Amino acid sequence: MSIIRQGSLFDIQELFDLEPPKRFGAIFSTLDIDPILCVISKKSIYGAPTELNYVAMLYSLVARIVERIPTVKDLRKRLKHDFIFR
Repeated sequence: MSIIRQGSLFDIQELFDLEPPKRFGAIFSTLDIDPILCVISKKSIYGAPTELNYVAMLYSLVARIVERIPTVKDLRKRLKHDFIFR
């Protein structure tokens, strides 16, 4: 059985050297969030409001992992106070 190695999307050092807006733009341009969005989008009139921005929520959770933010509470603080990160 042969092993197929997939090449990396980005050189990790090159990714960390980019400014945050460009870094996240590079990461988000490669992600296909449509299948995830289809699963988590609202399908009934009950529950969370329909005007929530699910795409922005998914992007913020990915940014949390990239920026190594430990909790969602810390993520909310950073989104509230850091204009560039928002």
